[in-house]
Amino acid sequence: MRFYYYRIVPFMWEEVVESVLLLLDDVTEQVLLSEEVRRVERHLASVVESARDIVLSATTDGRILTWNTAAEQLSGYSLLEVRDSYFFEYCAPSHRKEVETAFETLKAGHSTGSQIGEWHLVTRTGVVLPVSWVYSPMRTDSGETTGIVAVGRDLTEYRKLEMQLVQSQKLAALGVMAGGIAHEIRNPLAICYSAAQFLMEHDITDEFRRECVEDIRTGINKTSIIIENLLRFARPVTRTDLIPIDLVPVLEETLLLISNQAKVQNIELFWDVPS
Repeated sequence: MRFYYYRIVPFMWEEVVESVLLLLDDVTEQVLLSEEVRRVERHLASVVESARDIVLSATTDGRILTWNTAAEQLSGYSLLEVRDSYFFEYCAPSHRKEVETAFETLKAGHSTGSQIGEWHLVTRTGVVLPVSWVYSPMRTDSGETTGIVAVGRDLTEYRKLEMQLVQSQKLAALGVMAGGIAHEIRNPLAICYSAAQFLMEHDITDEFRRECVEDIRTGINKTSIIIENLLRFARPVTRTDLIPIDLVPVLEETLLLISNQAKVQNIELFWDVPS
């Protein structure tokens, strides 16, 4: 089958059409090419809509143009609701400035390749989703940036698996340290036991009695600190966001926790921690 574009040109004499000229232009190749282009467009659209990751496109200033099905399902917002809205409005407040800066960098042409970032997405219900983004500029043949495309992956399940892995590693570490911890607890308990036996004697002085009581209190406090450190170490982590912390107390607690196992293995620890 061939496709033709045709025109009919009439020939008139004294306002009477005596004959016509039929002009045919074979446009088969153009039609087939157009169909192929439409097929590719439909295929790409199907891939985007079938993707489990968020796929969106936006103008250079961050206004949303397209928003696939996965984005609608994860965010709770339809394309009609978000179209022409700024993308950063749907990000967590703590990440909005970072998103604006990233889009401005792409718009200015300072970055030509794909970039990555982790910006939390706020859903319609107020749930904050951790999302890892890969974003890049859309360019014309002349190199002009006409828009931005971003692909986001929900990290919720990944974070859960990560927490489970950390917890299992903690439990494995506790098993390794169990011998040293038991030895460290046994020492203050032995002191408490001896002091309690002395207190049962009737012929001890008041000063010695006070010393025994103080030894018991010291031993109990030391045992309590060791147990508290163990509980803090083994407790599952419920927060997944990253915040600045003072490393010095964390390092000191860690060294105190492993010092028991070090003593069992005849290892002497030295550390010099700046304030």
